[in-house]
Amino acid sequence: MFGKKKSVAGLDIGSSSVKMVELDGKLNNLNLVSLGFENLPADTIIDGQIMELNVVS
Repeated sequence: MFGKKKSVAGLDIGSSSVKMVELDGKLNNLNLVSLGFENLPADTIIDGQIMELNVVS
C-alpha cells in the first residue's frame, strides 16, 4: 500500500493568480510532472469571493 506510486495535484486560487502543481511518485521520492501559473485580472476575486467565475475556470 505505501510503496505504490501515486499522483497528486494542488491548486491555489489567490486574489491575483491561480497556481497549479502536479506531482507523482512515492512519499519520499516525489517528481514534478507539471505546473501552471496564470495571473487574474483585477477584481476577479474580492474579499475571498470569486466574482468572475468564467475567468477563474
